[in-house]
Amino acid sequence: MRTLLAVLLLFIVTALQAQTKKINAGGIEIEASPLDTSMDYEFDMVGIMPVFPGGVEQLIEFAKSKIKYPETAINNNIQGTVTLSFIIDKRGRVINRCVYKGVRKDLDTVCLKMPNEMPMWKPGKVNGRPIAIKERWKIIFKLTD
Repeated sequence: MRTLLAVLLLFIVTALQAQTKKINAGGIEIEASPLDTSMDYEFDMVGIMPVFPGGVEQLIEFAKSKIKYPETAINNNIQGTVTLSFIIDKRGRVINRCVYKGVRKDLDTVCLKMPNEMPMWKPGKVNGRPIAIKERWKIIFKLTD
């Protein structure tokens, strides 16, 4: 019987003014790096980034608990990377969730449910004022024997 390892690699492509950061915890790798996009009311580069309640380790645990490899994708031997996009608004709410780049409906749907269930974040700030921040995450699904 084939064993399944749903390797969820969350590559958070979020804005930092410095170099790329990598965090490894609990089998999930998070990579944060600058996002080169201009927005009218959302900022991609800020002084203080949004913070998930409990920090990065709680974010990893949350993601692992919410994203499960769909049986339909396993049965069809489907692998791939789903890229999500969403905004943490200036009140800390997760809004404007969408699949930026999908693989297949079952994988896309399971990934899109995660931000729908996120609690409020501590919002990002510029000059001490809360602002909206755009997040882009990559979730990679891999089957292993």
